[in-house]
Amino acid sequence: MSGTADARRVSVQWIPSAVIAVGLGIYLAAAVAVYLGAAGQIRFTADSSATIPMWHPWLAAAVGIVLTLVALPRRTAFVTPTTRDRVDAVVLTLLAVIFPALLVLSGPTEPNYTVLKVGLLVICPLLLFAVGRRREPASTFIDEPPGHRWRPLVPVLGWAATHLVISTHGPSQRIDVDWVTLVVGLVLGFLINAVVEEFFYRRWLQTRWARLLGGTWPAIIVSSLLWASWHIAIQGSGDLGMDLANTIVNQGVTGLFLGLLWARGRAMWPLLVTHGLMNANPVVLFG
Repeated sequence: MSGTADARRVSVQWIPSAVIAVGLGIYLAAAVAVYLGAAGQIRFTADSSATIPMWHPWLAAAVGIVLTLVALPRRTAFVTPTTRDRVDAVVLTLLAVIFPALLVLSGPTEPNYTVLKVGLLVICPLLLFAVGRRREPASTFIDEPPGHRWRPLVPVLGWAATHLVISTHGPSQRIDVDWVTLVVGLVLGFLINAVVEEFFYRRWLQTRWARLLGGTWPAIIVSSLLWASWHIAIQGSGDLGMDLANTIVNQGVTGLFLGLLWARGRAMWPLLVTHGLMNANPVVLFG
């Protein structure tokens, strides 16, 4: 029996490496497409057609990734995934594909946007977990001794400082509304965007794929590309290929940092702070 298990383990060892290779190929192809097709300029918001150089999010993400690798301990020990882990991973991935598809087909207007997002990325996963919990317990990570709980602040501050400095050289999207409307909008936007997306794509989706693939980076790449893809619906120009390349070199690259921050830090607050600041950049809003 052990010989069969060992043979099966060897036969799938190539999968994580293949996921990384294919994922990096997709990132490279997207960067080349944006460089050649859009002179290296990317759309960065659904509220405007303004563009920024594609290296802007790259530099901030690179700073965040380096600081995460330095400041946070490596967590690499995994247990054998259960059937529930496999089912969860497949269903969550399907939801991650269905969400942008339906959003593109039906349009990202309200209340359609919020209904689809909450329904597919919150209610459906919670129902999935509730059903699965009755049948089989999920596997858990075997973590190394945790570091200081505030260590994730180092990469978050590094990313934030870089992001804000770079934003001073980008287009302003100043919003002229009263403070009550602005605060309500920011709070609701934070909940429906930062909270929902970080729980779904990082805590739930990435965690399951890390268990199945037995590695951190393959799971980060999968979750980052799926997270990037849904932005086509709100930042698309009608050219599906270029729209996908645009989101990959923007949100996809930032997703690599967020994914690593979750994998190493195992805390939600750094993700929420980073995502919230990215969506409600004070330099862009009030500059």
